[in-house]
Amino acid sequence: MRIRWFTLGAAASVALGASACSDSTSPSVNLSGSYSLVSIQFPPQSALTPPTATGTFTLTANAQTPNQGTYTLHLVIQGQPPVDDNGTYSLNGSNWSQSSTTTGQASGTYSLSGSTLTVNATNSGVTSISVWQKQ
Repeated sequence: MRIRWFTLGAAASVALGASACSDSTSPSVNLSGSYSLVSIQFPPQSALTPPTATGTFTLTANAQTPNQGTYTLHLVIQGQPPVDDNGTYSLNGSNWSQSSTTTGQASGTYSLSGSTLTVNATNSGVTSISVWQKQ
């Protein structure tokens, strides 16, 4: 199975209990921090969890516009070559978009619940749903 990365991103859906908005009346969400992989899924396949899949996802928000920033991703799935990626991301409401240096554009949704981020993103027709725990 070839893994395409929105980079979780990259991997895909970010489960966070807050949402970001781009209009001036809504607060921005700052997702800055380092996250460890909880699970990743490429539907319709089953979710993969450690130790079968491991990874880190680091987000760094822009100081003036915290709903935008840069990311780095390291993902290892048993039997596959490691994925190392970086690029930019932006949030608008619950929408997630990213531009990867290796796989191009991906878009989808994110959510944040406590310290758990879920990203659901599609790149070139491949969907990934990734769940991350903030460290």
